[in-house]
Amino acid sequence: MDIEKALFDNNARVAGNASTARELAGAPAWLISNVDFQSGNSGANPTGDGTDARTDDGTPTAFSQTKFDTVMQSIWENGGKPDTVYLSAFQMNKALSFTGNNNQRSSVQAGDERVVKSLAVYVTPWGTVEFMPSRENRSRDVFIMQDDMWQVATLRPTKNVALAKTGDNTTRQVVTELTLVCKNEAASGIIADNTTS
Repeated sequence: MDIEKALFDNNARVAGNASTARELAGAPAWLISNVDFQSGNSGANPTGDGTDARTDDGTPTAFSQTKFDTVMQSIWENGGKPDTVYLSAFQMNKALSFTGNNNQRSSVQAGDERVVKSLAVYVTPWGTVEFMPSRENRSRDVFIMQDDMWQVATLRPTKNVALAKTGDNTTRQVVTELTLVCKNEAASGIIADNTTS
């Protein structure tokens, strides 16, 4: 979960040195082509090469179907074929109110008295995407991603290492070294600066 959080974090890369740990640039630090964000109160795109983070705006606005469709169109116009939308539970509830016949269901199943309300697949003229709620991405960000244009590159594989024993306790550490590789940022997009309550 820590790795997933780092991949979605609005963090610039850090080269590191003898006294500073290296850090990967999260997805928001790469996305500049297909974006919807607020610029009225300091919001700004990053450079797009991972060297700086996205500047959050102090006046977020509500996530909407119009914002979503606009970014989907922009991705399509830039040659992208997005397949997955990563968003928080709060933003997923906003997406459930999207209008249209897009495999959205809100119905009572006969016999078992269940109410089903879900949005599995969203179909637009610009492509079909699957909605994937994530606990680890920032609630203010909605990512529309072409998954094959992102990769996690590993320098040291994840391993669980035993540390020195102290008394009756057993201590271990999980060690890995990896980074996020953005193969083509124009194949994905972000809707940033969304309200979270």
